[in-house]
Amino acid sequence: MKKIYVLDTSVYLSDFRSVFAFGNNDVVIPLIVLEEIDRHKKKPDIVGSNARGIIRIFDELRQNGSLFDGAKIRKGSGTIYARNFSPEDLPISFEPSIADHQIIGTALTEQKNNPTRKVIIVSCDINMRVKCDALGLTA
Repeated sequence: MKKIYVLDTSVYLSDFRSVFAFGNNDVVIPLIVLEEIDRHKKKPDIVGSNARGIIRIFDELRQNGSLFDGAKIRKGSGTIYARNFSPEDLPISFEPSIADHQIIGTALTEQKNNPTRKVIIVSCDINMRVKCDALGLTA
């Protein structure tokens, strides 16, 4: 069964080609990740280069369909979506204005909306992975 991978900003900023690494599974971009990437694009370092690289890839993928409705990543691969979260899906102690909480919230909303599919958060951030484990999310 196809999985849903929710990628944290840190993944894209570490390797902008990471979107192609998930085989025939779907990838979800939390909307806050687009904002976070945008804040890094002017940096003159590898992080800025990766931010610019993933922005170009997202733009190219729009030729395959809208990010809202889903765009095929490439032949033999899954579909990529840009998604938001439902604040009511967040645990009470999670502040909805915090980017990491919005990313986790997006995964929780995806899990609620796709109960038969496995939702996995991918992050380079150790604390994000610990929070996910505490909530029963695979990270």
